[in-house]
Amino acid sequence: MGMLVIAAVLILPGPLLTVWNVWTLIFKKKHSGKVEAAAFALGIVYMALLYGLWQPRPWEESIVKPSDMSSLHEPLSREYILTVLVLFGVGIVSYAFLKMREEKAAPLAKVLAMAGVYLGIAVNLLFIIQLLGITADNEIFMNALPFDVLLMMLVPFNYIILAVNQLLRTVREQSRRLAAEERGELSEEESDMEPYKNRFLNDCSRILAKSCSWALYALLLTLPLLCVIVVILLLFGQRPDSAIRAFTETSDWTLSTKISPPEVVVDAHYLCTVALRGHEKLVRPTRMGLRREEKIVVNRQLCVANAFEQLLEERMPRFHRAVRKFYDTYGYPISRHIRTPLAADAVYLMMKPLEWLFVAVLYLFDEKPEDRIAGQYLPYGK
Repeated sequence: MGMLVIAAVLILPGPLLTVWNVWTLIFKKKHSGKVEAAAFALGIVYMALLYGLWQPRPWEESIVKPSDMSSLHEPLSREYILTVLVLFGVGIVSYAFLKMREEKAAPLAKVLAMAGVYLGIAVNLLFIIQLLGITADNEIFMNALPFDVLLMMLVPFNYIILAVNQLLRTVREQSRRLAAEERGELSEEESDMEPYKNRFLNDCSRILAKSCSWALYALLLTLPLLCVIVVILLLFGQRPDSAIRAFTETSDWTLSTKISPPEVVVDAHYLCTVALRGHEKLVRPTRMGLRREEKIVVNRQLCVANAFEQLLEERMPRFHRAVRKFYDTYGYPISRHIRTPLAADAVYLMMKPLEWLFVAVLYLFDEKPEDRIAGQYLPYGK
């Protein structure tokens, strides 16, 4: 019950805020900026926590089952994600500026902020499209989007709704202002603002103040603003096309262009294999291998155990069948309860004396023990 309450507290605000924002857009209502700021802050925190729980892998890495928390590759390339985060930040700041300075800001500042909002809408829309297009062969999706992926879309979706609403309000306010100026209802101070010391900027601002085509001007300013952001990001190691590569240098998603290596299966039937779920520095995986035409991770302990069993099967087949039957009866039920890295570490350490015994037997009775060990789980091995 406690977990359900916590889950409800964490999850419900997002969908409820989305419904409220859609209602606001339809009926042209305005609500508190503080509420929006708190909602965005909490939503971003929830997204970060959920993304951490996913533990997504880079596209060039295999998914290891069942030890990985999920079967996901990164929807955004970690190498270029900085560009996406900066563009998202520009969109948030620009939206906040329009929200708080709707009546006081100069026309040029408003149009630049609208251009920043356009960039924010574009990057959030791309993120939603990226999440929507998970490939059909990914088992965890089972022809439907899981709830956690929908939760990841809430903040981008809400930003787009609120941003569109604010853009419409800004354009309508400018149209209202022009109409009032034509009727002579604006004061001289309101109709002739000169907020900048630079004459060129004041001229631009004055021209914009006489126009109702702000949406078009903002669109034209979007590309120069993007170029300025890209130039700054070049100083931090990003590339000019990082905004595109962040989505395309991925695997399994809508805009992905990379193909990841096949999934790797950790077979829970064998204690030595289960031990590979332990911490990498301890169990020391060495390479990939093949078992029953499936890719698995192997280390020396696993190869030694399998080489010993192979030798036993060749030299003492009856005894091997008895040992195999005993292990299948008692070893497999034990392995099913090993579900954490610490438990796998313990199994690895407990198997160490047996590993040394197996090595001793191999060196006593096999002509080339290391060749036998090295040949395990290769295409031509067992």
